[in-house]
Amino acid sequence: MTLDPRALEPVERSIPAKLLLMMQDRPFRVILLLSIAWVLGVTDLAMTLTYLMNIGMFEGNPLARWIIATGSPYIVSGFKLVTMVVSSSILFWKRHSWQSEIGAWIAVIVLARLTLHWFDYIAGTSNMTYAIALASVDPTQCDGMWATLDY
Repeated sequence: MTLDPRALEPVERSIPAKLLLMMQDRPFRVILLLSIAWVLGVTDLAMTLTYLMNIGMFEGNPLARWIIATGSPYIVSGFKLVTMVVSSSILFWKRHSWQSEIGAWIAVIVLARLTLHWFDYIAGTSNMTYAIALASVDPTQCDGMWATLDY
């Protein structure tokens, strides 16, 4: 039996085949998920700052309201970015473990749900004109949930 020299040559794979091979690699999946999470997180930050620095918004998260109460868009941005850097760094550092992949999936799912919430919030602002006007004049009418940034 003789060895066929063509068997020693690397097989040229198509792009979908290469992508499929990369997707079987857990570290690649974690990095891809973290990239998606970063895009969604930065989008959330941009939308938050846009609303806070213009008309204001209803904020249900008490920790976020506390950070917003500082009145500085730099502190709000810094807090969001620091939490994103710390959490994604931990997941990146442990990217070979299945727990890290689960964490990355959870981050993407939560941030995707938050993005959908933004779509609903934006669509609903036309129905909240009276509430927004009332909150702008007298924020005490909103049970402390109205937030703005006056920079």
